[in-house]
Amino acid sequence: MRTPVKFAAAAAAGVLATLTLSGTSSARSTADASLQAQAARAGLSGSEAAELGARIDRQLALVPGGKRIGLNQAAWRGGKAVMTWPLPGEAKARAVDEPSVALGSPNCAYGWTCLYEHANFDGRRLTWSDCAFENLADWGFSDKTTSWHNNQSGGAVTSVFNWTGSNWEQLWSSAAPASSSYVGSGANDRADGLWVC
Repeated sequence: MRTPVKFAAAAAAGVLATLTLSGTSSARSTADASLQAQAARAGLSGSEAAELGARIDRQLALVPGGKRIGLNQAAWRGGKAVMTWPLPGEAKARAVDEPSVALGSPNCAYGWTCLYEHANFDGRRLTWSDCAFENLADWGFSDKTTSWHNNQSGGAVTSVFNWTGSNWEQLWSSAAPASSSYVGSGANDRADGLWVC
């Protein structure tokens, strides 16, 4: 038989657990509603949105510590590293509310360095805003860069490297603002690391 004190403590714990779960459930449903609204603005079907979500989930499993920040975006390091996927039916990666740019034009936000999976700034876009060396294997992006845009401020330099198996060989270096819609056959799909800033 429970004493009144034990019963009151058990009841309070149950209420706290319910509030905690409902708070988590509420946050999840708010995030789900936001993703659904973005999918509607982008004109995506339920299956297109689900496939996009599955791609992001695979990337988050590959690179721990990140979180989904939009319908087609994931971020790490408090938003200082962001990967964006093209929306279904589009070649160029952009956030849902990010304006489209002309074909063959870069779309890296000011203050960032971006690598693109395909020529003409198409395919996935991987971006950084902090100064650091990045091993692209850590992002599942090794040997996948075909175009780039250094849109940092004040002439900040980004250098891109290939890992030869024994050392880092520089492929190219750029002072902001600069871009290339195609890195050339000698550097295409060879980037394994970069130094931002």
